[in-house]
Amino acid sequence: MTDEKILSYIKKCLDAGRMSEAIETSEIAKVEFSKEELKNYIYKYLENGWISKAIEGSKAAGIGLPKEVLIKYINKYLEEGRIYSANEASKIIGIPLPREKIIIIGKECFLKGKLNPGLEAYKLVKENPPIEELLICGSVCFKEGQFYSGLEAYKLANKKPPEEELIVCGDKCFNTGQTTPGLEAYELANKTPTKEILRVCGEICLIEKRIDEARKALVASQKIEDIKEEKSIEIKEISRKEIGSLKEIEEALKCFGPGECLDCENGEEFKERFFLLSRCPAPGKEEEWLDKTMKEKYGLEHFAVGIFGENKGLIGSAVCVRCGSRNVSFESAETKAYIELKK
Repeated sequence: MTDEKILSYIKKCLDAGRMSEAIETSEIAKVEFSKEELKNYIYKYLENGWISKAIEGSKAAGIGLPKEVLIKYINKYLEEGRIYSANEASKIIGIPLPREKIIIIGKECFLKGKLNPGLEAYKLVKENPPIEELLICGSVCFKEGQFYSGLEAYKLANKKPPEEELIVCGDKCFNTGQTTPGLEAYELANKTPTKEILRVCGEICLIEKRIDEARKALVASQKIEDIKEEKSIEIKEISRKEIGSLKEIEEALKCFGPGECLDCENGEEFKERFFLLSRCPAPGKEEEWLDKTMKEKYGLEHFAVGIFGENKGLIGSAVCVRCGSRNVSFESAETKAYIELKK
């Protein structure tokens, strides 16, 4: 093994906290490390929260590590909300953590939107975190674009996240290239993001070479664009006379009208009503919407729709004068109804 590879291996051991292995290898390979270099690594372990590795390394290197230094780092971990590291360190050196201080640290973690350290703190003292603190934490998480942490905080508080906070979170996620949580936040709020913000998100993902997330954002943007291109359906009541005067209505539909009462076979006497549609409804939800609107707004459950122009529609409905039935067939000279008579 070359000297370069040996040095690389020793450095790898030191960086991973395996100081004993690094020292043993250096002695075999006759590579010298100064006490100062080893001491720097030991304090690096302490900064990382690796108390056990720091203690083991100090013993292997023959470098003293005073107890007051370890206590100082425990307090540092607590101040930084690194509850797990503080707890592990306290077990190793045999010093219990102050209960009141842990609760204060847990509260401070929640106020800063650090959900997991806050939960760890309260778990350590075997207490349930207060609901109001969880709600504050959830709100802060959403503002910072931490969707899943915010959602978990509200879930633990047994509360539903406010719609406005979800939107703020979604926007923050999109502006930082987090497509999936952004979409989930908007979906939970039952809202639709703008195509512009989705495109921004997609571009960020592309720059960062996160292709799948970029594709997801751009596809969502295209879907929104497609939906917006479909204008809402406008309904306008119109008279028979007005139908005849409209140039855009095909000649066949100008004869569109009641043919026969399906209950009494009357074919002559009817009370007619007609409506113009800005466009014909698509099958499925739009048809259901039209049925509901005609019933609730105009009191009509039986009607037919004829097509003319660029997918525009003419609704016809009639009441039989003889028997009062609305079960009336509609016909036109050449054009078939788009929707069969509703029954």
